[in-house]
Amino acid sequence: MSPLRALSTVAVLGSLLVPSAAQTATQRRVHGVITSVDGVSLTIATEKTAITGRLDASRTKVTKNGRPSRASELRVTAHARAELCLDDVWVVVDEH
Repeated sequence: MSPLRALSTVAVLGSLLVPSAAQTATQRRVHGVITSVDGVSLTIATEKTAITGRLDASRTKVTKNGRPSRASELRVTAHARAELCLDDVWVVVDEH
């Protein structure tokens, strides 16, 4: 195998191992403290930033300590783990 072909093979394989910006932007996992919650949005503050997303009754799955719950039962200052999709809608919110 020529050195140029070996180098191109390594470059292609390396690019497959590193996720692109488009792949990582579709899911944003957040773990922090709920700082604001109302009927339509939820804000979770991490150590460095606060992330706000919309709550959608049909798309957002809310759990408390792993058990099914409703968005209206979320509390401010509670720890939460959540996942935000590309259009800024919370997909999963787990208060624990």
